[in-house]
Amino acid sequence: MRKVFIDTSAWISYSLSGQPKHSTIKSLIKQLTKDGVVIYTSNDIVDETTTRLLYDTDFKITQRFINLVKDGIKVNSLIQLWIDEEIQSEAFDLVQKFKEHKLSLTDATTIALVKKFNIESVISLDSDFVKVGVNTLP
Repeated sequence: MRKVFIDTSAWISYSLSGQPKHSTIKSLIKQLTKDGVVIYTSNDIVDETTTRLLYDTDFKITQRFINLVKDGIKVNSLIQLWIDEEIQSEAFDLVQKFKEHKLSLTDATTIALVKKFNIESVISLDSDFVKVGVNTLP
């Protein structure tokens, strides 16, 4: 079964119609869901996305995102992975390993989760994933 991970940049693009690749991201996620692809994200990504939407938009948009996540988890169309000590430790190692790319800790936890759960792609507009060899969509 195919697995993809949704990053903050993709959630932001999905949530805000004026963002780059909004239609592309929205269509991609809709198609992947229709095709039965397992969609993952993490508590770090949900935290980061919620915070950015809360600070940069009105609360209605933030609430829509929160509801999307809660509903997706409830009906098993979205799996939220949680960062534990093992993943965080691996992420710290990745930050050091890729120090020339200035990889954020959240991106590093995403990479650690992608490896641990054999997730084939990350939906992201962030070029950092490509720089470190992670397959990205779109």
